[in-house]
Amino acid sequence: MDEAASSVFEPVNDPIKSHTQLFSCIQLPDFPSLLGKGQISTIQVFYERVAQEIYNTRKKNYSWGFGVIEPRFINFCDQIILISRLYKEEELADLNSVIFKLFTEFNNIVLSTAMNMHLPIRGMMRTGKVYEGTLRSRKPALVSGKDPLILSDLLKVYSFGEIFPNGYTDGMIPAVEMPFHLGDGLCKSLLEVNQLESIGIFLPAEFAKDSITEVTILSNMLTGIYVDGKNLFACNWKEWMKGQSDCSPENIIAFAESEAGSGKGTYAGHWRSLAEYSVHL
Repeated sequence: MDEAASSVFEPVNDPIKSHTQLFSCIQLPDFPSLLGKGQISTIQVFYERVAQEIYNTRKKNYSWGFGVIEPRFINFCDQIILISRLYKEEELADLNSVIFKLFTEFNNIVLSTAMNMHLPIRGMMRTGKVYEGTLRSRKPALVSGKDPLILSDLLKVYSFGEIFPNGYTDGMIPAVEMPFHLGDGLCKSLLEVNQLESIGIFLPAEFAKDSITEVTILSNMLTGIYVDGKNLFACNWKEWMKGQSDCSPENIIAFAESEAGSGKGTYAGHWRSLAEYSVHL
């Protein structure tokens, strides 16, 4: 392929570099039936309670970085994606420890809130390198043929007409922004979460060897268990729920055992899995 032809595949934007990211894919198995029954309010209440629990936890710990180090939520219908950037490249171990613990706390909030509402939930956590950013189409100034505004222009004038003279926007087409998120870890999680029969949010055991996860596992926020034939780590939701006044781990386990014993519920198998692995938490 000659140089002219290969130039078609050269990016116009600055190249997006990879960075290490911590993410979890959480799924509501009950979502299709809730939607089919028109129980949108149940889903809304679930998200409202998750938001409220995060707010309540913020009040107890003002040292959180809020938008800086808190996980970001992305909602895909029956799936919730939580994403936090790790600073593995710079080897900021102390900061990564805080980010990982906060990330685990968020996962526990989602998991515990769902179980409080007796909604089965399952998820998979991972760390890995991703390419993330926003790509833009050509700049509006290039499309419009007008000279772009510069800061000194804004400092010299005060009226709208002086900043944007007549005809300035003629032929101007706004740039298009495209999200860019590539990484095979999230793809693996999306596939595995559909195969998982247990209620919980899990981390593949191989990540125990990762220096970033060691601190969190040692802090007892994750615990090693054996689920569905796999050696995994689970978010220690029982530890988190001990601080909640409206629902206890014992009540959740009792409900899970009841659902599993009856065998009539759509997700009796999921609740059975919860009862089985909860003894390890």
